[in-house]
Amino acid sequence: MRERIFSNLVGIHREMLKLLGEVNALNGDPLAIEDAIDEAWHPRCDVFLTDTQWIVVAELAGVEKDEISISLSPEYLRISGQRSFPAKTCPVSYFNMEIETGHFERKIYFPEAELDKEKPQVSYINGILRIAFNLAPVVERIIPIT
Repeated sequence: MRERIFSNLVGIHREMLKLLGEVNALNGDPLAIEDAIDEAWHPRCDVFLTDTQWIVVAELAGVEKDEISISLSPEYLRISGQRSFPAKTCPVSYFNMEIETGHFERKIYFPEAELDKEKPQVSYINGILRIAFNLAPVVERIIPIT
């Protein structure tokens, strides 16, 4: 009975996120919301632009640095990996379970601004992953009048 209720709730959650993604797609922007049809969990991220950088900060508490993978495509940045906790040695009855484990993935679309994608600055301190891309300088070309 409990398994069926949990399965139904997961199904409702996925359908709600799918609908939200479809509504978000109506405005023509790339999806910022994860598809949520897969089995991966999606870490929380802050994404912001300063005068000189585009920065992504991801919350990955409990994830070892070696378990994190960062990749780029022309359109987006992908952060993925694995979070696992030691196996239980005795039976456990949970009263609340909010910390997600297993495979995670987060896809963040690049902004319209030109970025230097060749040299991102990446740091991982106390479970916080920070990826910063410098904004490409604006190059003006002088056009002579003939």
